[in-house]
Amino acid sequence: MVLYKFFQWEWVSIMFCRGSREDTRGFSCGLWVLLHSVSVRVDDKGSHQAFTAICDFIHKFFICEECSQHFYNMCSSVTTLFNTTRGFVLWLWAAHNNVNEKLMKTESSLGTGDPKFPKIIWPPEQLCSSCYASGSQTKNKVINWNHNEVFKFLVSYYGPMLVSRYKDIDSVMNHADAKSGSEDLLSSRNTVAVPVGAAMAIAVASCLFGAVAYAWRSQQKNRKY
Repeated sequence: MVLYKFFQWEWVSIMFCRGSREDTRGFSCGLWVLLHSVSVRVDDKGSHQAFTAICDFIHKFFICEECSQHFYNMCSSVTTLFNTTRGFVLWLWAAHNNVNEKLMKTESSLGTGDPKFPKIIWPPEQLCSSCYASGSQTKNKVINWNHNEVFKFLVSYYGPMLVSRYKDIDSVMNHADAKSGSEDLLSSRNTVAVPVGAAMAIAVASCLFGAVAYAWRSQQKNRKY
């Protein structure tokens, strides 16, 4: 059941992360969706365990060595244990924006970005105006965040809102097979909205992503040699 649910989430991530060009978005976008979705579902006690697992996984398995090192440096800058879900969720959000800010400069100079999906600071004001405290100057990139509102937005966006989209897509996928295994599918849909343990979610994600990433990295190294 857990594996089924994981693959369904990954399929949704792929659908949400389809770029306008074949060499844009895709895997890295889907990975961010997965990480944010996991972060809003762990409890306070599992927050630091999830943080450690994510940092180790990105450092050891992500194919882009410069990217993985940059992420690991951000992880290494954390000097205190996370003891709340809120702290972990906001750290991952800040790390993602840090990466986006770096990629905005790179894509602008090299022209490698997706023209229809340029990197932005998340969330944009159109999606969460309350996330921006008074006095923020988005044009000059001086943003005074309302972190309480940001946290509520992230929990809603990567929790119920994403689950709702998942159910809509999943129902379309399984419409032709409604008579076959409908009870199991219904059960799996209902369990998506229930918070999952950090260890299980991260373990499944790490194993599957790790296997793919390791094989891909080995293949790339063989080609290079």
